[in-house]
Amino acid sequence: MTKSFGLNRSLGSAIGIIALVAVLGSGAVLASLGHLQTAIDARGRSNLVMRALDAFRVAMLNQETGLRGYLLTGHQDSLDPYRIGKSAFEEAAERLHALIGDDPLRQGWLAEAEKAARAWQEKVGEAAIHGMADPATRSEAIRIEGSGTGKAYFDAFRTKLQAIQAEEESRREVNGTLLAQAQRDAGIVSWGGTLLTLLICAGIGIAIRRRIVAPLIRLAEAMRHLARRDLTIEVPGIRQRDEVGAMARAVQVFKEGLIELDRTSLLRATADTLPAMVGYVDAQRRVGFLNGEFERWFDLQVGDVSQVDGRPLAQVFTNQPFPGTGRELETAFAGTETRFEHRLARRGADRRMVEGFYRPHRGPDGAVLGVVTLLTDITERKAMERRLALHARDLRRTNEELEQFAYVASHDLKAPLRGIENLVTWIEEDLEEVLTADTRTNMDLLKSRVRRLESLLDDLLAYSRAGRGDVATETVDTKALVEDLAGLVSPPEGFDITAGESLPTLDAARAPLTQAFQNLIGNAIKHHDHPATGHVWVDACPVDDMVEFTVTDDGAGIPEQFRERVFGMFQTLKPRDEVEGSGMGLAIVKKLVERQGGKVWLSEGWDGRGLSVHFTWPNGTKGTADGADREPAAGR
Repeated sequence: MTKSFGLNRSLGSAIGIIALVAVLGSGAVLASLGHLQTAIDARGRSNLVMRALDAFRVAMLNQETGLRGYLLTGHQDSLDPYRIGKSAFEEAAERLHALIGDDPLRQGWLAEAEKAARAWQEKVGEAAIHGMADPATRSEAIRIEGSGTGKAYFDAFRTKLQAIQAEEESRREVNGTLLAQAQRDAGIVSWGGTLLTLLICAGIGIAIRRRIVAPLIRLAEAMRHLARRDLTIEVPGIRQRDEVGAMARAVQVFKEGLIELDRTSLLRATADTLPAMVGYVDAQRRVGFLNGEFERWFDLQVGDVSQVDGRPLAQVFTNQPFPGTGRELETAFAGTETRFEHRLARRGADRRMVEGFYRPHRGPDGAVLGVVTLLTDITERKAMERRLALHARDLRRTNEELEQFAYVASHDLKAPLRGIENLVTWIEEDLEEVLTADTRTNMDLLKSRVRRLESLLDDLLAYSRAGRGDVATETVDTKALVEDLAGLVSPPEGFDITAGESLPTLDAARAPLTQAFQNLIGNAIKHHDHPATGHVWVDACPVDDMVEFTVTDDGAGIPEQFRERVFGMFQTLKPRDEVEGSGMGLAIVKKLVERQGGKVWLSEGWDGRGLSVHFTWPNGTKGTADGADREPAAGR
């Protein structure tokens, strides 16, 4: 045992010396790094202040640029830099206050700069914007910006920022000098400690190489083979009477544990809990593993399923062949995963349908060492699939019958309605000389009710048919489509319909998209409170793989509490006698959009007036064979 004590003493001494040098060197390095970090933090804080000052200055310049652009063009879009700069101004001011901290001098300069900037915003920026909103005061708004007041505020703002910047640059120079000194000190300490450690380690390494390293190299090579699952390697040094020999004997125990583990232990403990047959067949067609589920299905003629390990496959499955022994198993041994279905008689029970999945098990060199098999009972799943197929067929048949019923009902009901309207007309003609004013009013009301019921029947049929049969897609220029509809809907004199330049050309089902646009534009015209001067805008923007269309009017709009209600069938916000319509327009649009996988919602129009109807439509929709609904897009 002398060698063992010698190795322990040598290693202990080496570790002690290295530890002592490391502790001393680490203390010195930590001390120098502390000074270095302090200097770095101070320098970094100065850099943050300089960047914040730049952001502060740029925010004000953006506001000035946006204001001048708005005064030149008069377009609200030109104010985007102003709004962005105003928000950035607040963020930059807050950040500067936090970075400067308790420094009263710089805080005072910053407060004066902020005061000048806010004065410019209030007396120049907001005043000019407010003036531009009214054409009568636009010249005054332009005069405010060019009067020189804004320049005075900007000069005061820049002066205070320049004072803060000059003070910060002075501090940064001082911090830079401290940082350079700290870096030199840290470098000297670090390199000195590193050099000393290297010298000591080199000496110790030379001393212990012959006694420890060389024997361990051979043992490490054996361990690398074991890591690659090469269990044929012989472990060297098992008979040595020192620490290396003890390690070799431990590696031998590890090797034997790997062999046993590969066979059954962990795999069986896990696989026996699964409600499926899990097995392994090696390249020689011998059973490497079967879980307990096999005993419920096969007569293996053994006391325990673990006893089949290592036996030929044909010997284990004598009464009933292993599923997929022919083509499927050979395909897996050839290196290709395979799935198949197989009808299998369960032990002592009826036949069941199982799904097989065979996956090749490859070695480090890519060679197939065996096949992992998984057999799952899918009898109930197959029965469920058959029931679902029958239900789908019945549902399609029911939908077809309902559509036919809606068509026949609406068609057959129109005939008596027309008869009623004719009878009323004949009665009016026969009694024309004796009819009173109230009676004529009631007759007119009766005829309007008949026409409304006929309109309801038409819209009910349109709702039942909405989106059905329109599964073919084509290239649709939506801008041209809206421009064509602007003439077809016959808007009142003075009513304007604008198709925005953002309207795209997309692959879509033309008929339902046309019907959706026609209903929305028609609704906007029908319910406008000032149709002689009304306006409807149609725009679009891309959203993921969809297109979001927006139809906006400048009419009376819909109160927010009623915006969900109007999508229902036969829903109107005005009494029936005040508006011509069945209340089906938005319901039909909702059904058309959702059958294409989109969503529809309402929002307030521009400048707080009117209504915006938004809906999403897929770009490149693929029709389904039966016209079934597509999955709706993510909701809002």
